[in-house]
Amino acid sequence: MSDDFAAVFEAPVDTTPDLDELVVATMTWHFSPATGSPYWVGRAPGLGFDPLTDVRTYDDLRLFDAVPVDWSSIPAQTLIPRGCAGRPGRFGVYESGGATGAPKRIVDATSRRRNIEFQNLHLDEQGFPTGDGQAGWLHIGPTGPHIMAKNIGNLSELRGFTPFFVDLDPRWVRRCIANGREDESKLYVDHILDQVKDVLLSQDIRAVSTTPRVLESIVARHDVYKVLGDKVRGVIWGGTSMDAETLRLLEQEAFPEATFAGAYGNTMMGMAPQRTRREGDASPCVFRPFFPYTVMEVVDPVETDRPVGVDERGRVKITSLTREFFMPPTAERDMVTRRAPAAGYPGIEVSDVRPAEVAAKAVIEGVY
Repeated sequence: MSDDFAAVFEAPVDTTPDLDELVVATMTWHFSPATGSPYWVGRAPGLGFDPLTDVRTYDDLRLFDAVPVDWSSIPAQTLIPRGCAGRPGRFGVYESGGATGAPKRIVDATSRRRNIEFQNLHLDEQGFPTGDGQAGWLHIGPTGPHIMAKNIGNLSELRGFTPFFVDLDPRWVRRCIANGREDESKLYVDHILDQVKDVLLSQDIRAVSTTPRVLESIVARHDVYKVLGDKVRGVIWGGTSMDAETLRLLEQEAFPEATFAGAYGNTMMGMAPQRTRREGDASPCVFRPFFPYTVMEVVDPVETDRPVGVDERGRVKITSLTREFFMPPTAERDMVTRRAPAAGYPGIEVSDVRPAEVAAKAVIEGVY
């Protein structure tokens, strides 16, 4: 069975397998004792339905709506499918930032690299620079236990850059802000920028990936901003929200020589790159998930089984369908605007990402 579904699980990233075929392949793989993960195979008898026979289409995944899953407490090893033993790639365990509670955990070997290859295609289309093996890419953001370091390592390799990292602990910044220790969080950001300056002064850095908050902090520190502005020709931003005017200021005034590209995502959903702008877009940055491996819905914030219409605000709902990881439809924290898909894209595109209030408590974005 291990090779029966290669056509859907490992299809070229510039093609789109049939969604329902991918759903069937995912159910068969993850719930069959020979190939499935111990977690899902173990839960199958108590689900009240049989994923191998009752789930044949994407709509059938609604059967999982009544199945609670606590991604923060599952022993991570039990999420690794037995059928992946001996396949390419080494599994790692990756955590969310914990903005809404205890960190959630996923496992991944090669599936997220395919997601990054999808992102890379969009960067090619947008004229994002390449390094030709000579220049450096600086990521200013979380490394372990977060998956961003792996993502940036893959993306910099695909684009011919040598990766450099300045680690940032988003949990500490949010804790400082939540406890009213703004001065401490600012000291921490300065500590990060001191390290950024050191890398910029000593290395040939041509691309940067970081958050809008960090970019704004860099602009406010002339000693760092001057070096970055002189060197960098590509900027990927993500991790926290950014309004249209701030994006315009960063693109057109702060870093006019650099190509900007947004990226929306998190540990559970993967990466949704900015698609190329088109005349008439209602937002300067529209995000496109890696459909059908990541299926994004935009639903009513309260009635999460009710989709909203195009150009309406709603809460993000995510499904993950890969050989290595299965997540049934799950409401995430973010609010977005649903956009009409462009150029024949079969999934849902979104813009204007903002964290929603979760459990009557405002989410603190911090710097990531």
